[in-house]
Order: sequence, then C-alpha cells, then structure tokens
Amino acid sequence: MVNEMEVACLEKILLTSRIFTNIKEALDYAKKNHYYGVELYLNKMRLMLNPQKAEEFFNELNQYPELYFSFHLPTSDVEIGHKNKFYAETSLKYLMMYIDFLRPWLTKQKYRPIFTMHIGANSIPMELLDWETSKDNLKKLGQYVSKANGCLHLENLKMGWTAEPKKLIDLVKYAGVNITFDSGHATSSPLVLEGKYSNVEYMNQLKPFIRYVHLYAYETLDEGRHMPPKTWGDIENIWRSIKSIKENRGITLELITLPELEYTYNLLEKYSKI
Repeated sequence: MVNEMEVACLEKILLTSRIFTNIKEALDYAKKNHYYGVELYLNKMRLMLNPQKAEEFFNELNQYPELYFSFHLPTSDVEIGHKNKFYAETSLKYLMMYIDFLRPWLTKQKYRPIFTMHIGANSIPMELLDWETSKDNLKKLGQYVSKANGCLHLENLKMGWTAEPKKLIDLVKYAGVNITFDSGHATSSPLVLEGKYSNVEYMNQLKPFIRYVHLYAYETLDEGRHMPPKTWGDIENIWRSIKSIKENRGITLELITLPELEYTYNLLEKYSKI
C-alpha cells in the first residue's frame, strides 16, 4: 500500500530553471513531464526594468496556470548582512527592487509564492558580515516580500552562520520568516561531515520552520557543485524525514543538468513505489 504522505511529497516536486536555456524551455518541460512547478532561478536570469518586457514575462508565466512557481533570489552579487553598510543597504534595496518588479504578478496569485535567499553566500568569510545588520535587513526584506503577497525563506548553507541550526533559527525567528532546507548543504556542512549530527538530525532541528526544500545528495566543497544521488541510499533517510514535514509547500530537485534531474526523479518514483 502506498503511503499517502509519500504521494503528497512526489506531487510537490519542482525543477529549477537553472538547467534550461530560457524560461519557456523550463516551463514546457515541467508541464510535459507533470512536475508540480518551477523554481525560477534569478541568479541565472535577470528581470528587466522595461515594463513591456516585464509584462511579457508575466504573460509567459500565466500561460502555465497548472504550474506552481517559486523564486530563488540573486546571491552572487548581493549580501544583505555585509558589515560594509553601503554593500548591505545596496543589497537590500536591490532585492526589494526585484520584489517590486514582480509585485504586479504576485498580487494576482491565489497563493503566496516563496522567495528563497542566502545570507553568507559563496562561502564569504563571516568576519565580513555583521550579525545585527543581517537580522535587521532580513526582517525588513521579509516584511517587504509579505506585503507583496510572497513568503521569504532563508536557506541553510554549507558554511557560515546559516550552516549552524541554532544561529539559523535565531535569524528566522527574529525576522519572522521561514526556512528553505537544502539537503545538499546540510550533508556538506562541517557539523555533518565531522559526525556531530547526521543530515536527518540536522534537519530535525530546523523542522518547525521548514516550509520548502531543495533536494540533492551533497554540494562539493571545492566548486560548490550540486551532486545527484548515485543510489537511493544516498537520499533515502533524508527523504523519509522530508515526508514528515507537515507544512512543506514544495521540493525542488536542485540539480544542474537535465540527465541528473531525470535520474533523481526516476529514483524517487521507483523507490517511493508510485
């Protein structure tokens, strides 16, 4: 007999647009292959200030009413927690600008799309960040996203403050936002690699705040590449734990090539007995 929670999890599988050349290609593939939706990866694509171009983008999304959309905010050139006040403030306003770009579309949605963000991206040394600035700007951005009919989520990373469950929880509790749990970052974090926690024990500490998941095996320490599972055993335990997240709104298979995406999805289908 098939576990109903397992079916529900598989029914909420998204893919990331980062795999594809353009948005239409990602949306067509998701629709054809019956994915729940698409996480739009804004590090790779940029939104345009030209209102006509913005309207074309919204119309493109609206052609796929059966798909659920989430967003991954830019990370490569922003850091809202930087100790340099100019960098931090500029980063905050830059991300707010993205929310403004999307606001006309967001306010028409019947659900509140999730926006995932990073603090401490690209393994930036923590001595370049300021804790109080991080907290305050995260709270400001969370409120701004909420007013635009979205939900801000802070992601756990493999290094830095957000790689430590207690500090990550302190940040999201102060800001009033939730967590996107990244299984690969957790598996590659020092706490797990050093054997202080299993990735499941790591995740269970965050579970009350998790509303969204990025799923893959691990992230390489040198190049930061997201690696697919080689076997079901690589993700079985974390998948079983993900199933128990009662308010999970989606699971993005955050792989970087189409063959890796398809292989991972097929693993889930096969071993979840669907």
